[in-house]
Amino acid sequence: MRFTSLGRRGALGLIGGLAVATGARAHHGWSWAEGDQGTLTGTVREVYVGPPHPSLRVEAEGEMWTVELGNPRQTARAGFTEASLRPGQEVVALGNRSRDSSERRLKAVRLTVGNRRFDFYPERIQGG
Repeated sequence: MRFTSLGRRGALGLIGGLAVATGARAHHGWSWAEGDQGTLTGTVREVYVGPPHPSLRVEAEGEMWTVELGNPRQTARAGFTEASLRPGQEVVALGNRSRDSSERRLKAVRLTVGNRRFDFYPERIQGG
């Protein structure tokens, strides 16, 4: 798994638990996520664009992560559609991981696919 924390708490949260996250549970707001941001690099396995939050299933070093994007309107405003990404492509997600270390879940503020960047929450991007 390649989750690189940009803050001091991220490494501790990563080491915590590594149980598989359930995809059925949706999170609203940001209270469920850590304050520090990090990056997750992996291979896209599934792309979902719809309510309540578009999301990706990303495999990173054999572990499956759920990467939540913005709400459907924010995701569209960032220029991301189902055609923007397909299974098998590498993606880099910048965002806030779940405070629950047993979840492999990340709320993306930015997604990078090749040379293309999608900023879902530009006002939340830490460090540029």
